[in-house]
Amino acid sequence: MAAVAALPDDVARVAFDLPLRANLSARENIALIPLYQRHYSAAESTRQAQAMLDQLGYGGIAPLRDPDMTAAQRFVTQLARAIILKRPRLVIDRPGAMLYDVAYPGFIEQLAAQPDMTGTWEIFDFDWNQVLYNRALHPA
Repeated sequence: MAAVAALPDDVARVAFDLPLRANLSARENIALIPLYQRHYSAAESTRQAQAMLDQLGYGGIAPLRDPDMTAAQRFVTQLARAIILKRPRLVIDRPGAMLYDVAYPGFIEQLAAQPDMTGTWEIFDFDWNQVLYNRALHPA
Protein backbone atom coordinates (compact mmCIF):
# COMPACT_ATOMS: atom_id res chain seq x y z
CA MET A 1 0.00 0.00 0.00
CA ALA A 2 3.04 2.26 0.00
CA ALA A 3 2.36 2.82 -3.71
CA VAL A 4 -0.87 4.62 -2.83
CA ALA A 5 0.93 7.05 -0.55
CA ALA A 6 3.36 7.92 -3.35
CA LEU A 7 0.72 8.82 -5.95
CA PRO A 8 1.26 12.12 -7.81
CA ASP A 9 -1.16 15.04 -7.57
CA ASP A 10 -2.73 14.32 -10.98
CA VAL A 11 -4.38 11.15 -9.61
CA ALA A 12 -7.93 11.06 -8.27
CA ARG A 13 -8.47 8.50 -5.54
CA VAL A 14 -11.38 6.49 -4.16
CA ALA A 15 -10.52 4.95 -0.81
CA PHE A 16 -11.96 3.87 2.51
CA ASP A 17 -9.83 6.52 4.22
CA LEU A 18 -11.42 9.32 2.16
CA PRO A 19 -14.93 9.24 3.64
CA LEU A 20 -17.96 11.29 2.74
CA ARG A 21 -19.21 14.11 4.95
CA ALA A 22 -21.98 12.36 6.92
CA ASN A 23 -24.10 15.50 7.31
CA LEU A 24 -24.21 16.16 3.55
CA SER A 25 -26.18 14.44 0.81
CA ALA A 26 -24.50 12.54 -2.02
CA ARG A 27 -25.07 15.51 -4.33
CA GLU A 28 -23.64 17.96 -1.78
CA ASN A 29 -20.55 15.79 -1.15
CA ILE A 30 -19.80 15.81 -4.88
CA ALA A 31 -20.68 19.50 -5.36
CA LEU A 32 -17.99 20.52 -2.85
CA ILE A 33 -15.33 19.77 -5.47
CA PRO A 34 -16.38 22.23 -8.20
CA LEU A 35 -17.54 24.72 -5.56
CA TYR A 36 -14.25 24.99 -3.69
CA GLN A 37 -11.65 23.82 -6.19
CA ARG A 38 -12.98 25.44 -9.34
CA HIS A 39 -14.94 28.30 -7.75
CA TYR A 40 -18.22 27.58 -9.51
CA SER A 41 -21.44 28.89 -8.02
CA ALA A 42 -23.42 26.67 -5.67
CA ALA A 43 -26.12 26.21 -8.33
CA GLU A 44 -23.62 25.18 -11.02
CA SER A 45 -21.72 22.90 -8.64
CA THR A 46 -24.99 21.19 -7.69
CA ARG A 47 -25.93 20.81 -11.37
CA GLN A 48 -22.55 19.22 -12.14
CA ALA A 49 -22.84 16.86 -9.17
CA GLN A 50 -26.32 15.73 -10.23
CA ALA A 51 -25.13 15.26 -13.82
CA MET A 52 -22.25 13.08 -12.59
CA LEU A 53 -24.59 10.86 -10.56
CA ASP A 54 -26.96 10.64 -13.54
CA GLN A 55 -24.05 9.70 -15.82
CA LEU A 56 -23.13 6.85 -13.48
CA GLY A 57 -26.76 5.68 -13.42
CA TYR A 58 -27.32 6.63 -9.77
CA GLY A 59 -29.14 9.96 -9.98
CA GLY A 60 -31.71 8.75 -7.47
CA ILE A 61 -29.23 8.68 -4.59
CA ALA A 62 -28.59 12.44 -4.79
CA PRO A 63 -30.60 13.37 -1.66
CA LEU A 64 -29.28 10.50 0.50
CA ARG A 65 -26.85 11.22 3.32
CA ASP A 66 -24.00 8.83 4.10
CA PRO A 67 -25.81 7.00 6.96
CA ASP A 68 -28.76 6.34 4.65
CA MET A 69 -26.71 4.83 1.81
CA THR A 70 -25.78 1.25 1.05
CA ALA A 71 -22.09 0.50 0.66
CA ALA A 72 -22.46 0.50 -3.14
CA GLN A 73 -24.26 3.88 -3.11
CA ARG A 74 -21.55 5.32 -0.85
CA PHE A 75 -18.88 4.02 -3.24
CA VAL A 76 -20.64 5.57 -6.25
CA THR A 77 -20.73 8.90 -4.43
CA GLN A 78 -17.02 8.65 -3.61
CA LEU A 79 -16.33 7.66 -7.22
CA ALA A 80 -18.33 10.61 -8.57
CA ARG A 81 -16.43 12.91 -6.23
CA ALA A 82 -13.15 11.60 -7.65
CA ILE A 83 -14.28 11.69 -11.29
CA ILE A 84 -15.49 15.28 -11.04
CA LEU A 85 -11.86 16.26 -10.37
CA LYS A 86 -11.25 15.44 -14.08
CA ARG A 87 -7.83 13.94 -13.55
CA PRO A 88 -6.34 11.55 -16.14
CA ARG A 89 -5.88 8.71 -13.68
CA LEU A 90 -8.24 7.25 -11.10
CA VAL A 91 -7.04 4.87 -8.42
CA ILE A 92 -9.49 2.75 -6.47
CA ASP A 93 -7.75 1.69 -3.28
CA ARG A 94 -8.85 -1.66 -1.79
CA PRO A 95 -12.41 -1.73 -3.14
CA GLY A 96 -13.34 -4.77 -1.06
CA ALA A 97 -13.15 -2.62 2.08
CA MET A 98 -15.82 -0.34 0.60
CA LEU A 99 -17.93 -2.67 -1.55
CA TYR A 100 -18.93 -5.47 0.76
CA ASP A 101 -22.54 -5.59 -0.52
CA VAL A 102 -21.87 -6.28 -4.24
CA ALA A 103 -19.55 -8.39 -6.39
CA TYR A 104 -17.15 -5.52 -6.76
CA PRO A 105 -14.91 -6.36 -9.73
CA GLY A 106 -17.97 -6.56 -12.00
CA PHE A 107 -19.63 -3.59 -10.31
CA ILE A 108 -16.59 -1.39 -10.93
CA GLU A 109 -16.34 -2.57 -14.54
CA GLN A 110 -20.00 -1.62 -15.10
CA LEU A 111 -19.38 1.86 -13.73
CA ALA A 112 -16.25 2.28 -15.86
CA ALA A 113 -18.24 1.28 -18.95
CA GLN A 114 -20.74 4.13 -18.55
CA PRO A 115 -20.80 6.65 -21.43
CA ASP A 116 -18.28 9.48 -21.33
CA MET A 117 -15.97 7.91 -18.73
CA THR A 118 -12.41 8.90 -19.55
CA GLY A 119 -8.91 8.32 -18.26
CA THR A 120 -7.38 5.22 -16.79
CA TRP A 121 -8.95 3.49 -13.81
CA GLU A 122 -6.63 1.35 -11.71
CA ILE A 123 -7.32 -0.85 -8.73
CA PHE A 124 -4.79 -1.06 -5.91
CA ASP A 125 -5.41 -4.03 -3.67
CA PHE A 126 -3.68 -6.69 -1.62
CA ASP A 127 -1.58 -9.13 -3.64
CA TRP A 128 -3.91 -12.03 -2.92
CA ASN A 129 -6.83 -10.14 -4.48
CA GLN A 130 -5.06 -9.37 -7.76
CA VAL A 131 -6.54 -12.49 -9.38
CA LEU A 132 -9.94 -10.74 -9.20
CA TYR A 133 -8.85 -8.08 -11.67
CA ASN A 134 -8.03 -8.78 -15.28
CA ARG A 135 -6.58 -5.41 -16.14
CA ALA A 136 -6.56 -1.72 -15.41
CA LEU A 137 -9.85 -0.24 -16.50
CA HIS A 138 -9.77 2.03 -19.52
CA PRO A 139 -13.16 3.64 -20.04
CA ALA A 140 -14.11 4.56 -23.58
